[in-house]
Amino acid sequence: MDRTAAQNSQPVRLYFGRAQAKDFLGIADLDRHAWSDSRYAECIPDGEHVWRVWVDGAFVFVARDGAEVVGAIVAFPTRQETLFVHKVMVDKWHRGRGIGARLFNLLLEDIDASVRTSCFLTVDPANHAAVQRYERIGFTERQYVAGYYRDDEDRYVMTRPAVGG
Repeated sequence: MDRTAAQNSQPVRLYFGRAQAKDFLGIADLDRHAWSDSRYAECIPDGEHVWRVWVDGAFVFVARDGAEVVGAIVAFPTRQETLFVHKVMVDKWHRGRGIGARLFNLLLEDIDASVRTSCFLTVDPANHAAVQRYERIGFTERQYVAGYYRDDEDRYVMTRPAVGG
């Protein structure tokens, strides 16, 4: 897609829904580019093979602008009988339009209706906007963990209790 055109125009109509097998390569491509501004950009993306498996076996939702995947969210079960919200990502040219919030809504509605379990995510403590956003959607329990991923990469582990259990 012409990035200048995408940046300067609103999408005609975005599709939001459960990811399909045909989406996994687009999700993997988004994953390679969505984190380019991160200090650990080379460590963040997951491979195409795992996205293929997650599309079939995890909670994965996408936003598409035409055929292009411009947003995705994934959560999968853990051995602790909770779900880990592994990633929410939006193409940088489509940010600021509520795509991430809509993907979170779809994910949490599906979790609440189907498995009714708690879920957790990790976030950089310096990302105050994200922390506040997650608190607003129910991730009310927060634990600071120094060196969660790397010695110099601290995280909040934020948990959203089960709803309607």
